[in-house]
Order: sequence, then structure tokens, then C-alpha cells
Amino acid sequence: MKKDTAMVRSSGLADFARFALSLGLDPIALMKRVGIHRRFLSDPNLTLPVRGVVELLEDAALTSGMEDFGLRLGEKRGLPDFGPVILMLREETTVRDALRTLIAFLHLHSDALYMHLEEDARPILTIDLMVGGNEHFRQAIDTSVASTTGIVRWLLGAEWAPASVCFMHSRPASRAHFDRFFRCPIDFLHECNGIVFRKHDLDKNLPSSSPALRRQVAEYIRLTNGASSQTYVHRVTEVIAMALPRGEANAEIIAQYLGTGHRTLNRRLARAGLNYSRLLERARRHLASQYMLGSDRPLSDISGLIGFDSLSAFSRWFRQSFKVSPARWRKMRQARKRRH
Repeated sequence: MKKDTAMVRSSGLADFARFALSLGLDPIALMKRVGIHRRFLSDPNLTLPVRGVVELLEDAALTSGMEDFGLRLGEKRGLPDFGPVILMLREETTVRDALRTLIAFLHLHSDALYMHLEEDARPILTIDLMVGGNEHFRQAIDTSVASTTGIVRWLLGAEWAPASVCFMHSRPASRAHFDRFFRCPIDFLHECNGIVFRKHDLDKNLPSSSPALRRQVAEYIRLTNGASSQTYVHRVTEVIAMALPRGEANAEIIAQYLGTGHRTLNRRLARAGLNYSRLLERARRHLASQYMLGSDRPLSDISGLIGFDSLSAFSRWFRQSFKVSPARWRKMRQARKRRH
């Protein structure tokens, strides 16, 4: 498989395997053709290059002769496994809040999937894949648009339909399944991929946690609390990463998200040779490094993302942790990256 820096959690491969089998395809053989090892089917928290996954969907569409393979996969997969992000979605009040949370934490699922909510006269959630190169991966886009439409339906009810949807790719030979699934006008060869909302859709209050959300939250908590020490630490770190920009990264709140008490949380961390303060510091250091190297975000934005209420507080912490100012650290790392 071609090396690529954009990664995605392997959680969606189980859905792919079930759907492929239902069509009489051999999912293991299809995965092998694009260089994806079968071990990625056994652990939803592994990450793999996103290019392999999008090539897998294109190959499956060709092999099955189904031009709308990606759309049907997005429809069949049920509530996507977004891992710890699901813990935050259940806390939101409106559709707007839920979409903003989903956008904010997509990087924990994949750093290749991009979403942006534009709240103009016709609000639109644009969706794109940052894979690299000039290829058009229509199957992965169709899956992403269908899955996101499904998320809103699980939040608001199965009767909800977008105002319209749009795709950059051309119209399929048969659009019948697109029409049946989206139940709204569909624009092909559009300037972007996305879901168009009615203004009042975004203001709608979410019903108290839907059954689908409750089941996934319960399963995530069960798997986390029953995990090995290493996996437990990894999952707690993910929840900390989401709680930091919300100002909720103290041990009591993190424990509540995981359906346990802070004493139990501390006991589990102690088994791994850690305490909560040390894990929080480690998470902050990692996130600060990633945000500063992976983008040109202003330092004031980064300070909020890792839980500081002011740039001065962030700068003091950074100097204590990295022994250099954040501006100097970024400049040094960028210079080193250019040399290599």
C-alpha cells in the first residue's frame, strides 16, 4: 500500500466486511489487493493510511459492478463508530451544537476527513477528503455524505431529510438509490460535496439521547472499562483531548464521561504506572506539539484547544514544559522540518 500521512481509524472496516459479504464479495481478498491486513478488522482503534481505505471502496465498487456502492455502505453501516466523540455528541442541545462537536473532534477519527459548517441563507455542511493527489474518490465521499446524513437522522428522527445534497462527481448511471436515500433534490457536478440544511434544522433541540446513541455510548464505556491497562490509558487520553477545549478536563468529569468514579479512574491509571495529573500533562504536550506543527493556527487558538483560558497562561505552561517559548519552539521545529 502506498505510504500516506493521512490516517483513519479502522472502525469502519467491519461495516465494509459485512456489507461486502452480503453482496457475495470476499472482503479479505479485496483488502489484500490494496494492501490492508486483516488484523485491522479485529480492533476498531487501530489506524491505517486513509488512501488504502478509499482505494478499497473504489475497487469494491468496480468488482461488484455497483456504481452506488459507497452510498449503500453509508446507508447500511448504522451509527458510525466515532469512538470517544460519541460521548460528547450525547451532551449537546441542538443540531448545530452536535455538528460543531463532530467537526471539532473529527481529527480523532481521521485527519483526512474535513467538514465545515457555513451558516448563510442556505446553511451547508461541506464534506471533503484530504487524501493527496488529483484522484477523485467518489465512493468514499458518497459513504461520508450518507453517513453524516444518517447521523442527523439518528439525532432528529428517520423522517428528517436535507433541503438538498450536492456532489462534485458526475451523476451515476442510475440515481434511483440516491433519490430513495436522501429524499431531497440532488446536485451533481457541484462545486463542493455537502448537505444543505434549512435554517430551522440547526436550531432544533435534540431529543434526550436516542436509543442508537445510548447503545453506542454504553458499548464504548463497557469496552473502555474492561480494556487492558494500555488500551484504557489510550482511551482516557482521547476523552481528555475532547474535554480540554470545553474546560472539562478534570478527573471527576472525565470519570463521569466514562461512567465511573474518579477513584476508580485513578486506580486504573495507577496500574499503568500513571496518575491523572501526569496523563493530563502528557496529553497537553502531545496536542500542543501536533497543533503547532500541523497547522498555522494562532497560539491564542491553540491555548484554548488544550484548555487554557488565556494566551499568557498557555505561554507560562509551555515554557515550564518545553523550556522554551511556544513561538521559538514552533520556529525551531519548522526550520528543522525544512532541512529534512
